[in-house]
Amino acid sequence: MSMNTDLRPQYKQLVEKLKTELSGNKQRLRVKKNTISNLFRYEGRQQTEARIIDLSQFNKPLYLDPEKQTLEVMGLSTYESIVDFTLPQGFLPLITPELKHITVGGATVGIGIETNSYKFGFVHDGLLEADVLLPDGHVVTAKPTGDYSDLFYGLPNSYGTLGYILRAKIQLMPAKPYVHLVTQRFNDTKSFLAAMKQAVSNPKLDYIESMIYGKDELYLTLCNQTDKAPKLTSVYGETIFYREISKPGELWLPTHDYMFRYDPEWFWAIPETPFYAKWRKYSPKSLRRSSFYHRYNKWQEAMTNALPFMKGADDGLEHLIQDWEVPWKQAQGLLDHALANLDLNSKPIMAAPIKTPAKATGYPMLADELYFNLGSYNFVKRQPGQEAFGSTKLMDAYTFEHDGIKMLYSSTFLSEKEFDRIYNGKALQRLQHKYDPLGLLPSLYEKVVKAH
Repeated sequence: MSMNTDLRPQYKQLVEKLKTELSGNKQRLRVKKNTISNLFRYEGRQQTEARIIDLSQFNKPLYLDPEKQTLEVMGLSTYESIVDFTLPQGFLPLITPELKHITVGGATVGIGIETNSYKFGFVHDGLLEADVLLPDGHVVTAKPTGDYSDLFYGLPNSYGTLGYILRAKIQLMPAKPYVHLVTQRFNDTKSFLAAMKQAVSNPKLDYIESMIYGKDELYLTLCNQTDKAPKLTSVYGETIFYREISKPGELWLPTHDYMFRYDPEWFWAIPETPFYAKWRKYSPKSLRRSSFYHRYNKWQEAMTNALPFMKGADDGLEHLIQDWEVPWKQAQGLLDHALANLDLNSKPIMAAPIKTPAKATGYPMLADELYFNLGSYNFVKRQPGQEAFGSTKLMDAYTFEHDGIKMLYSSTFLSEKEFDRIYNGKALQRLQHKYDPLGLLPSLYEKVVKAH
């Protein structure tokens, strides 16, 4: 796509066609798209019958305004396509999720976080306006002010339960060609957290991230964009990024590689075996990507379910794929609680600071307060006698008891009453009654907690 391409006229044509197709709709809806899902459910879900709408064509950047530093982009555009469009022009989204196949609409109605979220908040905090397809076929433009401001602030953490983003206008920031990373090891959680908090106030830093293996092995990586790099490391080939920052030292990455540094390994989900060492060395970039591994895992899961003798091969391990946030005063407690109770099976957990304007109706946090984010993307060892998914329940309970909240892209085990208390359920219900009076979309609780 040419840098000067303006696809807004084509987008308007697609919208008019869609509005005609869905005019007066009274059926439940479900979206068809070409991108993979970023929802991780520990157990399978049954889907209700619904009318399928194909939004797969809404998948391109539309127009970049270099003076205002804004981008108009269709909702199903992946961050890979966005960065490929903006970075050659010297810009990046304020927040760029590290997996290439994540879409801007998905990261907005979900909760997208990154290592510069202490500066810019979540993905949705960079949203300026959005065209939203309502379930009755109407398309409205939601902005921070005006008739649809309540919808604008209701979109984050709504997971498509209020409508679907067809177009987003997002804020950009200037970008440099390289990122310089410096990693330091800490031997206790207290000094690690003190250094992380101190880094938040350093204006020269652009990104703060970490690898945590145990109470006496914690790595803090401080990063800044730069115009020059004396040498470059690639995140492809035999390099395993998380291993590179699991030891003290420094390295330089091309900015594009840094944005998607965890994509080739899907964080650290790919086995570190001789076979996969060869795979890393010789496989093309087109296959070294999280979307390929996601499809492979789905195939493997289907084979396991189809072949009874394969079941139970992973007994003793369970998913712990979650992100939790607590106010900074609770950071020490949450981290120590995790390290005392989780068997990480030699894999790390991640931590990062975050601060948000906190205007999202369905993801209430204290405005402009520093929070501590802890993320786990592992299989963990199940303790003897522990209930199914006990590690998730144990971490969730601590988080909710200490003024925290967690993202809902993965399995959640809450009663509807508790869910509504934590996620502002009454306000979400009012929004759903206003924008979906026929009940054509599930509630947030139905979408992310209940099997349906």
